[in-house]
Amino acid sequence: MITVSHSHQRKYPPFRPRFFGLTATLVVATLGLSACGSVDDPTQAAEQFAEQLSSEQLKALEGVDLADGSTDRDALVEAIAELENFPVEVTLDSVVEDDSDDSEDVTATADYTVTWDLSGGHEADTSDDASNETEDAWTYATQATLIWDEESEVWEPQLTSATLVAGLAETGSVQVSETPAERGEILDAHDEPLTTERPVQRIGIDKTHLVDELSAGGAELDDDEVMQAATDSATALAEALELDVDTFVDRVLAAGDRAWVEFIVLRDDGETEIPSEEISEIPGAVAREDTMVLAPTATFARSVLGSYGQPNAEQIEASDGQMRAGTPTGLSGLQQNYNDELAGLSGLEITVDNAEATGDQVPDTEPVEFKRDATDGTSITTTLDTRVQELAEELIGDSDVLAGLVAIRPSDGHILAAAEGPEDTSWPLALQGSYAPGSTFKIVTALSMLRNGLEPESMVQCPETINVAGAEISNFDGYPAEYIGEISLADAIAQSCNTSFVGQYEEITPEQEHDAAVALGLVEDPIVGFDGAFLGSVPTDVEGTAHAAGLFGQGSVQASPLGMATVAASVSAGETVSPVIVSDPSVDPTQNENLPANTPLTEDEAAQLRELMRGPVETGTVPILQDVPGASVLAKTGTAEFESDGEDLAHTWIMAIHGDVAVSLFFHEGLAGAQTNGPVLQEFLTELEEIIPSET
Repeated sequence: MITVSHSHQRKYPPFRPRFFGLTATLVVATLGLSACGSVDDPTQAAEQFAEQLSSEQLKALEGVDLADGSTDRDALVEAIAELENFPVEVTLDSVVEDDSDDSEDVTATADYTVTWDLSGGHEADTSDDASNETEDAWTYATQATLIWDEESEVWEPQLTSATLVAGLAETGSVQVSETPAERGEILDAHDEPLTTERPVQRIGIDKTHLVDELSAGGAELDDDEVMQAATDSATALAEALELDVDTFVDRVLAAGDRAWVEFIVLRDDGETEIPSEEISEIPGAVAREDTMVLAPTATFARSVLGSYGQPNAEQIEASDGQMRAGTPTGLSGLQQNYNDELAGLSGLEITVDNAEATGDQVPDTEPVEFKRDATDGTSITTTLDTRVQELAEELIGDSDVLAGLVAIRPSDGHILAAAEGPEDTSWPLALQGSYAPGSTFKIVTALSMLRNGLEPESMVQCPETINVAGAEISNFDGYPAEYIGEISLADAIAQSCNTSFVGQYEEITPEQEHDAAVALGLVEDPIVGFDGAFLGSVPTDVEGTAHAAGLFGQGSVQASPLGMATVAASVSAGETVSPVIVSDPSVDPTQNENLPANTPLTEDEAAQLRELMRGPVETGTVPILQDVPGASVLAKTGTAEFESDGEDLAHTWIMAIHGDVAVSLFFHEGLAGAQTNGPVLQEFLTELEEIIPSET
């Protein structure tokens, strides 16, 4: 509550400016705030002073003369420089005009609460209680004097060092000492570490060594000679590491005379090629031994695990205060999603050094200080099976086009593998890719047809072409002629007759198709334990050709490799499967409001869908899967046409069930799901049988 006293009293709500990072441009100026002719109301000035101390508005005041008696801004910036990476909030609690007759000036005293966010990106506690001190927030009370200028009719706040840090002398400084917490590991399904400290070589130019080496004989180098030597060394090292020469020459020249300029960090695993001999011959070039939080290999589950390191300027700006310069953090994937758990909380000690303060410089109050011990991070456990993930990456890592493979255990929804190809793919296509699923989606339409009273043996029409609202849709080239005409629903799935499913566009509503997709697990915003995961999208605001195309996986219907693996997993489990990729801390997918409420998948429906998925392997498009050892494979192939730069291309798909594993394999471009994806899946399932037997 803000109280103003003198000739009368008013109450105002407390002012709460937003957090910001205090920067080296901190300035405080005389405030041109009119008191509207009344000396007894300093509230507006006190509020704006709090706002200026807590906001980037301070930058706009640079160069404005300071009020008499205020702290020199450069000295204050230097005194609290070690706090500059911590956001600060200054809150006005009350302001009261002073009644003292000892001074000719009319003054007021403003009481503030100062809160420094020490969480380093964690959720900070910014309680209103000025005495509150938590693990992640440093909170204390301060005061400021405001002087009424009769001539200009403004209140002039007087800034002292103790206004921002209680007990800080004009000649004092704030010292910050930070003790890093040990980062938790990301574990696989067998509690083996996926990300942990692993040896690396940090390679760069040490300009101190460069100068020392060049002047070893006692010769003194002028600036031009040093610049030329730095250019030569940077050029040689960039070429040896196959990096962009101009970029690293510029970095070396821009760095200080004694600076270390890092070029690259390479794994020191005996497999990575490190040009040690070349590096040793370059003046100033150094390879420093270190450790770094890394996965088993450079490509292992890269898009899922994400990266950890120091954020760049763009990442800091986009992080909304969650990232700080110079502080390593999770930058993507699970490393970022679970950064709070993994990072723990660093130890921190903040002290005030007033050793040089004398006489009037000594504050009236004892300095406030802060101390906390480091709290190590905790490990998280994923559902990934290292052996399955490695197998998946091996099979699609050499792909010439974008590819994604996801394997799910239907019995518990655990994602065993989520892999991308080619191996340099760095975005999570397997978990987030959105593509037309082609004929794999006919299993969804088949569920709608079953719910409308059909059975696998029911007869449906499969004409060569079908016309919907003027658009002619046909079957794929080479479709077997003997399955044209009246055929069973089972044959329509086995042979992948497009026209049989398009012909249902008047029988199946968009809402029914959407409900069937959701019953099989295709929800847009799943709870997976991985931010941004996408399963599928089946819009209900479609009609005519758009609705008809969606019935065989074209048009506006979209799915990810994870989504189609989920469809297969739901068919296998006999209920809607909600996939998860993190088991500890536990992820509760049942909290998802998008899960089916009135139309969940039943075991009877799933049993009929399993019967339908036998057809493509036994009599239909992908007989190659009969060669997979162990339990019989159930599958559905798919091809989705698209156009790129005027060329007709096709996404190719296959999804399958083998024992307690459901798999989806996607290639961005290919001939057809059976021809392109079938052989790769056959190899995957064959080798997977050695890891996870399909028959127990």
